Amino acid sequence: MSRMRVAAAAFLVLGVALGLGGCALTQKPETVSYQRRPVSFNPAQARDWLTQYRQSKGLTAVALDSRLTAFAQNQANAMASANQLSHSIGGSFFTRVKSAGLDDSKIGENVSYGTYTDLDAMKQWKNSPEHDENLLMPGATRFGIAIARAGERVYWAMAVAGEPSRPEEAQAFGAGPVVRVVRRPTRVKSSGGLFGGLFGG
Repeated sequence: MSRMRVAAAAFLVLGVALGLGGCALTQKPETVSYQRRPVSFNPAQARDWLTQYRQSKGLTAVALDSRLTAFAQNQANAMASANQLSHSIGGSFFTRVKSAGLDDSKIGENVSYGTYTDLDAMKQWKNSPEHDENLLMPGATRFGIAIARAGERVYWAMAVAGEPSRPEEAQAFGAGPVVRVVRRPTRVKSSGGLFGGLFGG
């Protein structure tokens, strides 16, 4: 992460200055630039990984869903715009669910930042018990994942849900188109319309 590298560089410069004692530095300071780290993002690959993981636990497969993908993209964009990891940017989780016209009876959301591949993001959520609950949501059949970038930070958002029960959402159901190292990614979960919690971040 560039901030960590800059901090490390600052520490090294300080060490050199201390080692020189009373000597004056006459060299011009160097300008160091860092290239943006590339990101590997393949929603179909993330879907396949999640399906395989769920089926290994005896759970249903998931399909990419255009509305969940758009829902995740909106949240990733909001987090990148504010450069902040949160479920509440752009409104509370349930406000956003309702605004998107989604069924709130069974839907969960995980967010994070710091990883640079879709599989790393998925595995990171898997290794967090709270987020893993959303990955292994019983009855989930739909999935959406998205990213947005703010400098070196890549914000990730994913949503998982069961079959739509609202007629208007059922009509729109369909396949969708083909982001600090996160220490505590965050998630929210809805089951039976009840708020499941906000963790970390």
